[in-house]
Amino acid sequence: MAIRARFALFAAAVVSITVVVFAVVVYLLVQHNLLTEQDTAIARSGDRVWTTGQLRGQVSLRDLSATGDRSFVFGAPPDLRDSSDTFVEILDPHGSPVLSNALLYGTDPAIPSAALAGVTSGRPTWKMVEIRGVSLRLYLRSWTLPDSSVAGYLVAGKPMSQVTGQLDGLRWFLIGGSLLALALAVGASWLLARRALRPLEAMATTAEEIGRTQDLSRRLPDDTRNDEVGRLRTSFNSMLQQLQDAYLRIQTALDAQRRFVADASHELRTPLTTIRSNADLIWRRTDIAPQDHKEAVHDIVEESERMSRLVQRLLVLARADAGQHLELAPVDLSGISRDVVRQAQAVYPNRRLELVNGSPVEATGNADALKQLLWILIDNAAKYTSEGGRIGVHLAQPAPSSIQLSVQDNGVGIPPEHLGHIFERFYRADGARSGEGAGLGLAIARWIVREHGGTVTAANNSDAGANFTVSLPGS
Repeated sequence: MAIRARFALFAAAVVSITVVVFAVVVYLLVQHNLLTEQDTAIARSGDRVWTTGQLRGQVSLRDLSATGDRSFVFGAPPDLRDSSDTFVEILDPHGSPVLSNALLYGTDPAIPSAALAGVTSGRPTWKMVEIRGVSLRLYLRSWTLPDSSVAGYLVAGKPMSQVTGQLDGLRWFLIGGSLLALALAVGASWLLARRALRPLEAMATTAEEIGRTQDLSRRLPDDTRNDEVGRLRTSFNSMLQQLQDAYLRIQTALDAQRRFVADASHELRTPLTTIRSNADLIWRRTDIAPQDHKEAVHDIVEESERMSRLVQRLLVLARADAGQHLELAPVDLSGISRDVVRQAQAVYPNRRLELVNGSPVEATGNADALKQLLWILIDNAAKYTSEGGRIGVHLAQPAPSSIQLSVQDNGVGIPPEHLGHIFERFYRADGARSGEGAGLGLAIARWIVREHGGTVTAANNSDAGANFTVSLPGS
């Protein structure tokens, strides 16, 4: 069942209960008032006749009948079938009419003997009787002689037709009014629910279209209303923005992964081809010259080491992509720098390596990762610096909260159009700084720096060479 239908039915149920309760209360109050007014009128007539009879000296009914004097009670007798007037009647001890100012089918109303049971001369007795199809409300008192013997009964009454008619009219009016109010409530609730749910229908339609077209850039129109629907619209648009951002991140990650796999496959293909070719040469040729055999084995060893380095760097980047983080602790960055510079000088004896400002500098980091970072930057500088060139490692702490580590060379420099891409994976600039590397070292260096909460940048020196600057937070 639709929400608007449930809303309309709920509103109709609430209105129905309210109207029914109201109608019942109104009906009972009106009924009580009408019956009270009727009993008051009957009692007034009965008490007046009773008082008149007492003032006449409690005469016997026979004497009262013999005089034929009805002026103190009786007027023109109405017929109770179509009259709503109050009537008065005097009965003998046996309940037979003696005097009456009303008729029923042309005769005096005959009161059933059962209605006279328990009637006394004290307080009046009230009864409801039906005589020949006419409902009567009766006021009954016994009529006594001076010796206190019962001489007859005083009856005052009134037909119920007027009260019944009024109550019937009121009942039908309340029923009709309740049904009309219910119909109006259902219609108004339906229209109100339809209007209130129209924005939700628009949201549902938009969501279905987005799901069908996969267009996460669509948004619901802005709504300035500060109500539940307006807040839901804002939340829905915010959710769409988050989904779009997440989709773009996933798409970017998938594209990067595809490029990563493609580049890794391309990089691994060359050493594998070299190893396979030389191994096949050694395996199939028995007449190979010793010098050719030596060169083939050398190529296999060299390409194996190159492939091992490549796989190791791919493993580092894969762990970085998996969300693994380095464990950081206080380290002596100046000591690490001195060790790496000393070891690198032995590896590159044809370059001149210098450590500028080797004063103690404390940092919070990972010693192995920082050592790998320095090796990557020095290897990169040595690769593009000719023999006899200079590589300087500068370490400084301009402020307690900042540490700067830079590696400068006087080599060929970096083409300006490639400065913004050299930290990307498998990226190798064309021209002078293109070499045999896989293009992963600087990507690993950037990851190490980010793990330490710092930044790394590359720039060309004013005279010659390149400068890689690492900024790290102080300990």
